[in-house]
Amino acid sequence: MRVGLFFNHALEPSAAVAEAVRSADYGDADVEFSSCDARDRPEGIELAVSIGGDGTFLLTSKTIMGTGVPVFGINTGRLGFLASGEAQNAVRDVKSILSGGYDTFAMVPIRGEISRNGGPAGRVWALNEIMIVKGLVSRPISITARLGRDRLYSFLADGIIVATPTGSTAYALSAGGPIVHPGLRCISVTPICPHSLYPRPLVAPDTETVTITLEPSQCGAILSGDGQNDAELLPGDDVSITSDPDRKIDVIKLGAGSYIDVLRSKLNWS
Repeated sequence: MRVGLFFNHALEPSAAVAEAVRSADYGDADVEFSSCDARDRPEGIELAVSIGGDGTFLLTSKTIMGTGVPVFGINTGRLGFLASGEAQNAVRDVKSILSGGYDTFAMVPIRGEISRNGGPAGRVWALNEIMIVKGLVSRPISITARLGRDRLYSFLADGIIVATPTGSTAYALSAGGPIVHPGLRCISVTPICPHSLYPRPLVAPDTETVTITLEPSQCGAILSGDGQNDAELLPGDDVSITSDPDRKIDVIKLGAGSYIDVLRSKLNWS
């Protein structure tokens, strides 16, 4: 089996874990390791191991998105919601995966398509969230949000977040959005600092399309997918956001811990 080790080579903790995994004794297992940057896409790998924080995990996952290659995250960062493996158990965990001792669950990304003057103007994918936020000019932006054909609300705000269940514990949570169990097939819409009390977070089926329109104003906005792939939006642009199951990621899960166990641990619930 050819395994891709995805990590930031300049970070010593991640590089040390990668070296430990690469140099370990795997007995008679036919395994070959390739060291990669999180944005690399080596040919022929059958397993991806992300070593770093959740940011590295997201970059790695987007690199292999839609290939059918499963990914396992080893956390050398801070919280580690997505990169759930512990650095001290890295070799043991990789040995367990190589022997087939693991389960997987699917992470379904969302896709944002920009429309400008009636034509396509860009596309972005995200596993956590797609955000539209005000640009460098420190003024609120005017937004209209629609769910399918139905208008939700129009308001001034610092921005808006459309998140997957996985992304519900990221920026959307900081903005006041709900924590969404990953077993639900849904997306959440969370306004960022709206200049009104009525636009509230909304959870909707992931079969729906959320369309955000940047209304005419004195400044544009920034479109961001998982903090990457930034694009400038102009007044009048539409961004249509929907789930993209054809690009799902198979995430490897080891151990018997539940999602609630993870929340209790990472969020320090008593």
